Amino acid sequence: MGKQLKINELKRVVNVDKFSQYANILKDADNSDEKQIDSILNELALKTPSRDVLMKTKLGFILKEISKRPNLSKKTREKALSLRTKWKEFHKRLLLAPKYDVKCDKPTTESRQRAREELTKYFIKTNSADSKTALFDSNHEEHISLISDLEFTIFQQNDKLVNNKYFNLIRKCINILSQNSKLRNDLLNLNIKIEDLVNQYVIAGSPRNKFISKTTSINFFDTPCTSSTKEFLQIDESIDFLKN
Repeated sequence: MGKQLKINELKRVVNVDKFSQYANILKDADNSDEKQIDSILNELALKTPSRDVLMKTKLGFILKEISKRPNLSKKTREKALSLRTKWKEFHKRLLLAPKYDVKCDKPTTESRQRAREELTKYFIKTNSADSKTALFDSNHEEHISLISDLEFTIFQQNDKLVNNKYFNLIRKCINILSQNSKLRNDLLNLNIKIEDLVNQYVIAGSPRNKFISKTTSINFFDTPCTSSTKEFLQIDESIDFLKN
């Protein structure tokens, strides 16, 4: 029998304090001690940190920056970039892993598909030539999955119901992303979890049964799929979103 690993030896179990310490050493652009940097990179390569740890320590950004430092050898720069790529590919596979959705009746399925189409239209419309704007590609598997996961998370948070509250949450999500380009970029760059986006920005301040519709007959799912995002967003004028 092989030796049983201790918990702290598992790849996904990391010491956050140690990772933060490594990050502080590595982010020093003037540090040219390759032996020290190489040793830290070897230690980091033994682990696969969660996205929360990567976001807290900024190690992904630091490794990218190290890969461009002229004062380091090509071998060290490539090792840093290779490690960053390995972590990124791991989390990409997690993101693309199939979610266990529930089987819905035909009207519910069609309404949810319409919501995904409207979310897709929003991201396409907000693409920009600005280098600071993350580009959305509707043919990119990762972005297709992101749209599905975003809608699915809202659907789950609404007790797996498609009703007025669900419609309002979809609208509110688009509204929030439209007003916060940084949040949009963070979502596309995987710098924020979809669950965190929905819970902290969409669900927050929108408790059950407190969505008030001035015109209850309005339902964006009654419009054809070809309706523009502009027409879709205009519906917000008839909805009172509760503030945080």
